[in-house]
Order: sequence, then structure tokens, then C-alpha cells
Amino acid sequence: MISPISRSLFQLAALALLLAAGCSNNPSVESFTPPKDTARDALTAALDAWQNGQAKPGEIEDVTPTVQMNDPRWTKGAKLKSYEIVEELPGDSPRKFSVKLTLEGEAAPAEITYVVVGKKPLWVMPESEYDRGAGM
Repeated sequence: MISPISRSLFQLAALALLLAAGCSNNPSVESFTPPKDTARDALTAALDAWQNGQAKPGEIEDVTPTVQMNDPRWTKGAKLKSYEIVEELPGDSPRKFSVKLTLEGEAAPAEITYVVVGKKPLWVMPESEYDRGAGM
């Protein structure tokens, strides 16, 4: 049986290969960049699910388009007390947001950059996971 972390890493690798290689129509990385409002809504839905006690990351329920969240802190059982989306970072591809996360048991909020990419599903992940999945 494949662990959830292994499955997430496989899915990230597949996404990276798709973005790098393209398909028969040669889609660009930009074609996997959601509109700003859609990306922000996906990030909000993922962080709300974490804050509201969804047991583990993965598919966020009751959201259209489908959102997949991958965050190692959540996977390891961290509880999200609160968050603040500070700003959307400059650039058009991929969409990036600076977010302050307040986790239970942590003295101070952590500022994390989240990336939102994809079409169906939309993928939400810390920039470090995106970079690792893309082989950077």
C-alpha cells in the first residue's frame, strides 16, 4: 500500500513532468496557472479545511473546481489555529501567496509562500514542495 506522502510526491512528480513535457498541444506552464481569484479561493478553501479540522491534506471536500492540498506540516499532524493571506506575490506563473500560519504549540506565526497551480484539480502547496516536485 502506498503511503499518503508517497502518493503526494508521486502526484507532484507527475504534475512536474506534465508541466515540463507538455501534451500533444504543447501547453505552457502558463496554461496551468489559474486566474488570480480562482487561485486565492483554492488557497482559502485548503487553509479553511485545515483550520476546521479536516483530518489530513489531500482532496478538499465540497469545493469546485477540485482542490488538492499538500503540506508536510499538516501531514505530520500540525493543527492550524489561524492564518492570514498577506499578499499575492508578483509574477504570473505560478501563482504564489505569502501566508502567515499560526500553528498550535508554536510561539510565533510562520510566514510561508504557497503555490497554486493546475486546472482540475488545482494544487495548493508550500513553495518548497513545489520546488522539490519540479526537481529544483
